[in-house]
Amino acid sequence: MEKTACRRTLLGIIVSILLLITQIFLGKTGHLIAKRIPYQSIDPFDCFVEISIHHAVELLIALAIILILSKLLNLDFNFQLGDMKKGIKYLTVFTAVFSVITIAQHAFMALNNQLPIYMFPLDGRNIIGTLGFQLLLSGPAEEVIFRALPITLLTYSFGTSIEIKGSVTIIGFLEKL
Repeated sequence: MEKTACRRTLLGIIVSILLLITQIFLGKTGHLIAKRIPYQSIDPFDCFVEISIHHAVELLIALAIILILSKLLNLDFNFQLGDMKKGIKYLTVFTAVFSVITIAQHAFMALNNQLPIYMFPLDGRNIIGTLGFQLLLSGPAEEVIFRALPITLLTYSFGTSIEIKGSVTIIGFLEKL
């Protein structure tokens, strides 16, 4: 039992280091490719296209890694749809609360003459491009890179639970299912 725990810990440390290297690689690769694509005619103020390309590249590479690892190690990265009714309910509540807070915050900033100053004009193209990035690329890319990939691989490598200092145990999500 002790030997298995030692191997699991060593595997977990190796996987942790490999995950860190992978995340650094994804970031650098995303920037490298984004810098090589000429997009100034679409986004002359550099406010959304470069970061969108960066996140799209990261997301595609991370999904390729997940596809390969799911086949090689027979891992489930939990991309199934959940309870749609509950998801729509939570999304609606979150959106409503977030909208109210955002409007109240901007109204407060406008009353105090503290609205942010942007380095680009707030025209339709820049607003739609920035919102498109924020809504469609930023969240999904980061969820895959910083949540789905690490949580699944760390749970796989450390096992379903990790004992820390004899009395504290972190239980992995697989034991709760």
